[in-house]
Amino acid sequence: MKNILIKITGLVASGMLIFSCSGKYLEFEQHGVLPEDETYANADDATAQSLIAGVYVDVKYLMMGDWGIHFIATTTAKVADSWPGGSGPSDGADYQAMARFTDNSETGAYKDMYQRLYRIMRRCNMIVEKLNGESAERQRVIGEAKAWRAWAMMHLTQLWGSAPLVSHTLDGIDYSFTPGNTSPEESWTWIMQQFDEAAEVLPSKAALGGQAAIGGRWTKEACYAYKGKGYMWQNDYANAKVELAKVIDSGKYDLWKGTATMGPSSYGTNTMTYKSEMDASNAEYNASLEPGASARAWIDGSEDYVYSTVFRAEADFCDEFLLELDISGDATTITNTEPYWFRAYMNWRYDQFFAPGNTSSRNDGWGFILPTRTFGLAFCKHDGNSLRRRATIATFDEVYRMFPYGNADIRGVAGSTGYFSCEGYFRMKYYDFLDDTESGRYESGQTHGNTTNFPLMRYSNVLLLYAEACCMDGEGPASISGLEALNMVRRRAGLTDAPALDMDNEEYGIKAERRFELYLEDCDRYVDLIRWGDYREFITNTSEDGVGEHWAVDVPWFHGFIDPDKVTTDPTDLSNYDVTYDAQSRRGNWDDKLYLLPFPYDEITMNPSLTQNPGW
Repeated sequence: MKNILIKITGLVASGMLIFSCSGKYLEFEQHGVLPEDETYANADDATAQSLIAGVYVDVKYLMMGDWGIHFIATTTAKVADSWPGGSGPSDGADYQAMARFTDNSETGAYKDMYQRLYRIMRRCNMIVEKLNGESAERQRVIGEAKAWRAWAMMHLTQLWGSAPLVSHTLDGIDYSFTPGNTSPEESWTWIMQQFDEAAEVLPSKAALGGQAAIGGRWTKEACYAYKGKGYMWQNDYANAKVELAKVIDSGKYDLWKGTATMGPSSYGTNTMTYKSEMDASNAEYNASLEPGASARAWIDGSEDYVYSTVFRAEADFCDEFLLELDISGDATTITNTEPYWFRAYMNWRYDQFFAPGNTSSRNDGWGFILPTRTFGLAFCKHDGNSLRRRATIATFDEVYRMFPYGNADIRGVAGSTGYFSCEGYFRMKYYDFLDDTESGRYESGQTHGNTTNFPLMRYSNVLLLYAEACCMDGEGPASISGLEALNMVRRRAGLTDAPALDMDNEEYGIKAERRFELYLEDCDRYVDLIRWGDYREFITNTSEDGVGEHWAVDVPWFHGFIDPDKVTTDPTDLSNYDVTYDAQSRRGNWDDKLYLLPFPYDEITMNPSLTQNPGW
């Protein structure tokens, strides 16, 4: 994996503590370092790079978590596509409360997200206002800071509505330590201006295949993509088409086409190493068996399980990613530290389920974020056994019969209690493949260190947004039609072409395409449901077309096959799965306050200028 040449210094690593809109968190003395104004004013290129590197690290911790995965868990709990998961019903209490409509302004996950977003803005404001722009590289860093603070304010505006627009460093003199609410209209105008100013100084990659030279840093086209996304939120389809067309017609982006199988042809160095270890262990065990006893043996995965590798390390810096978090595990790069907690939280629960032989989840998996039955059924009805579906979710039949295992007799559910929050579908997006860990680290005994980058904006998102804008407002200026943009995504997924643009068609509608293509990416599903006006109808629909009868009132426990000898190849057939449900607290009632998140209680109590969102 290519390391980005941005070093993190002790200044950044030690300097910035948690920041929020309240004065309590804003100003503090940094002992042992130069005063901030002097540091920024006298910065050379290396110092400037270290300052912006701190912003990238903050974004990584927001999106991928450190102790907790609040962003991804919150935004999926709000749309019922995944169970919060964990070890049992008492785990992930914040996310369980969101699902039941019993969350409130003291829900810790909201506070964490809110403060992290403002911490990003605070760092960026310092760079924009105080960094000397006396070189091209420092101008680029200022441009990146403008893009990141626009990105952060976009999220604050979409999720909280009238979040304070903190466009300057708060000093208590010219800019109050207690800023009040800002209208979304004012915030959106500023956000778009920031992306425009950033795009003026940021580079574009040279051509197709040129992303590695840019690495995970902002480009002009990433700014255009986010502007297009912002205009879609505002239902300004005409301007959205203009911005998105800039990306499409640049000719510098394309969809990733790589695939792999679960079979031996796709084993990498680490899987082969583990297989050799298990072969030796099994041989030693078998040598001591009594006659007639069952021998142990490695079992290979199936070459028939074929999936897209767009979320594997081999796709890092590919032409599909307009913006990605560079995850190298190398403490000297922009990433600072590997996202250990993300993998630990997202891996399958290691003490409740025997992990396949090509993943490190057997060492440390906490079992959060498993697909719901309703999401899995909807996806499988839509995609069947497509490359996209199998890269995103797998059925238990597939996991049990088509994945490799160190011992053929040790697979499936571990123990008698069952696998918590599982209904028969397993999340494959962000699956922790052994072969995406650097081989040298794996051989030295480090089972963690997955190097797979984390995409924030993909070209498939750009294409689907453009298709939607064309569907809603007629064809746009891009060199391809809206229908072709939609079908490019469908073809890569492994589906047939859609005959026409349509938002709601069950087979080829844009809403369904976005739901399945962008599962667990940013807060797209939550934001989409709200901007389409579909959120209340969907989240209160307890049929299989909505959240299902069990969501937020029961919790599932998966126990495996009812009949172990029955083989099911239809991914929508769950009849052979043994699932039980434990009743939980009654779900609350819908309230229109749920269209926005609450401002954290601490912010409201410490900031008299901040008005709480209605109903909270």
